[in-house]
Amino acid sequence: MTTDRFASDIICVDWGTTSFRAYLVRGGLVVAQTQGARGILTIEQGTHAAVLRGLLAELPCDAAALPIIMSGMIGSRQGWREAPYVAAPASMHEIAGSMMAWHEEGLGPLSLIPGVMQEPEGGMPDVMRGEETQVFGALKLMGITGGTFILPGTHSKCIDVRMGQLVSFRSFMTGEMFAALKDHTILGRLMMDGAPSGEGFRAGVLAAQDVGNAGDLLNAVFGTRTLGLFGRLPGHELADYLSGLLIGAELCAALGRGEEGIVIGTGALIARYVQAAALLGRTLLPAPEACVVAGQLAVLEAAR
Repeated sequence: MTTDRFASDIICVDWGTTSFRAYLVRGGLVVAQTQGARGILTIEQGTHAAVLRGLLAELPCDAAALPIIMSGMIGSRQGWREAPYVAAPASMHEIAGSMMAWHEEGLGPLSLIPGVMQEPEGGMPDVMRGEETQVFGALKLMGITGGTFILPGTHSKCIDVRMGQLVSFRSFMTGEMFAALKDHTILGRLMMDGAPSGEGFRAGVLAAQDVGNAGDLLNAVFGTRTLGLFGRLPGHELADYLSGLLIGAELCAALGRGEEGIVIGTGALIARYVQAAALLGRTLLPAPEACVVAGQLAVLEAAR
């Protein structure tokens, strides 16, 4: 992506719960990047500026001389500074108008993109930080104004976008639930190392079709143990079964049969979601990479 408005250098930072990514952008193009496992949970309060200076030293630039734009959990209560949420429905211009800005010694001017919240009357409140920026990036890169967006992760999101506006969204604890069940319950006792064939993942996804309510899902989750006990699935397929079951249940709730969505992310997890959607009679189209950078630049442009 290129944008004449960004002829000068800028640093884009995606700072989440468990990871850190920074990009040196010149003329709208990423020319260098650095990343690591320095998520917000690893950083003591009061040290964020010093940590950021150290992390940005990996980039071939002077971080004190360049504007820095950030998004993600760094703007949460557990992060550097808590940026107040913008209420959904929310447009990019509304979010851009609520950015926080400040200065720190040894760093260029800092801008922080806020997250989005919704609190429907009589319904459950929900929040997101960082995913809104990725969606705006996908809209920009794909040349579209709406759609259903799936963002897999620790807390997956399903976001409904219409005419460039984030209308509503739902969070699913898919990634965190998988890790907790696999590593901290009896389900993990029969799981074995080894290269899965895909049989377990497919079986889990298809089992999700029979999940009618939360109780049914809890019952299906226990099948991860009994399928192993009775030899229906080998030990090296059981983790994949659990993964398929949870991803499948999420997609059944997020997308109707025959419905099309856009999945944002990278790597093997995105491939799993695309495969699971196909098994369930749904379609997921991968968004282009670099949605975070594209979204940050789009929000910054909207603020000018």
